[in-house]
Amino acid sequence: MSAATVVSIAGIAVGVATLTAVMSVTGGFEDVFRDRILGVYPHMVVMNRGDSFPEYQSVSETLKRVPGVIGVAASTYDEMMVSSDTGTSQAIVKGVDLEGIDRVSGLSSLLRGHDLSLLKWDGSGPVPVAIGCELMSSLEVAPGGIIGLTTPIRGMGQGISGGLVMTPREAKFVVVDCVDSGFYDYDSKLVVMELGAAQHFLDRGQIVRWVEVKLNDLFQTESMKSEILRALQPYTIAGVARDVIELQKSVAGTFQAFGIGDGTLDPASASVMIQRARRSLLYSDIGFGPVQNYRVLDWKDMNRNLFSALRIQKVVIGLFFLIIVVVAAFNIVGTQLIVARERMKDISTLVALGASRMQLWKVFVAHGFVMGCIGVLFGVGLGRAVVAVINSIDFRLDARVYMISQLPATLNWADIALVAFGSAAVVLLSCVFSSLRAIRINPVDGLRRIV
Repeated sequence: MSAATVVSIAGIAVGVATLTAVMSVTGGFEDVFRDRILGVYPHMVVMNRGDSFPEYQSVSETLKRVPGVIGVAASTYDEMMVSSDTGTSQAIVKGVDLEGIDRVSGLSSLLRGHDLSLLKWDGSGPVPVAIGCELMSSLEVAPGGIIGLTTPIRGMGQGISGGLVMTPREAKFVVVDCVDSGFYDYDSKLVVMELGAAQHFLDRGQIVRWVEVKLNDLFQTESMKSEILRALQPYTIAGVARDVIELQKSVAGTFQAFGIGDGTLDPASASVMIQRARRSLLYSDIGFGPVQNYRVLDWKDMNRNLFSALRIQKVVIGLFFLIIVVVAAFNIVGTQLIVARERMKDISTLVALGASRMQLWKVFVAHGFVMGCIGVLFGVGLGRAVVAVINSIDFRLDARVYMISQLPATLNWADIALVAFGSAAVVLLSCVFSSLRAIRINPVDGLRRIV
């Protein structure tokens, strides 16, 4: 094996290894973010389109019967201000059903004490809460300490004129534990309390923000959206036809009762007008279906900006490091030309024996492609070794910048296959053009050397 061949294979291997390591790190960020998010939040949430959600208990019972749903729990979710004796901060306050929260998320495993029963409130004294560990550090409080929560958007008080007016609400809470999700954005803002205590503090009555849903397969959220909406608000073409017929009969009977039947607005015209109005209302939301009373959001919808940024970053970085493979592929071009010069006598002999240029081109393409595939295989193996080294090193990150505290690297076989086949395609493309260049050598010059 010549030195040029070794250099070509090594160049491809280094490029593929670098690309594999980079894709593993970017994929690791995506996997870690998803795991951290799903540790605190569910796969999907069902929300009422109105301002309140009082019928959440009946909705929960309906959702439990939907195939593919394995957990349901209601919760509140509000942004407000949290304060201590030493500082203030923005907070996301989540009221959870202590009996059902473990069926939809892994919140109990994120508590340092792993005991959700500490959040039970008996109706007297300060409400117990668990706050993010980063938030606990910034507020300089410890378990047993007191914090204050202030919400400016709920709470009804008596105005000067005796009417009801919106007033801020504020109360004191006792910290019993901290939430360590490993995701800075949550650990620096999250406040968790019992659902009943949250409803009491917010003074909204028996309503929630949404109903959380856990699925048997978290990647089937798109298909499950329609299943859930169909279960919550069944709607069929037969039902539409039946409603239209009943509406027409009702309008006609009403007009006959009032003796209106020969004017400009006869029962048939009135029925058509009402039907069109009803249809416009039913189909205005999505163009071909009824307006739904509920909205369904999955974990990708709730974190769309984050995951969109990660996907774009992964594509851009992957294309950037693919340049290394492209540069290494140019080495194969040089190697092909060197081989053509070294094997000029053999090429000339093959031509003299009747070999066509197409046959010679296929030989050169096969030679270069085999070299490239060897380099790709070595590169994948080297990339796996690099990923193993990254995982073995405790490489710390600034959580305030990267949102996680340790560099992740996940070996995703789909990404490895994409890197391998993409690199092989680049190598094949370079071999095709370099082989065309190589077979342009005049075989007569080779025959002269033989003589």
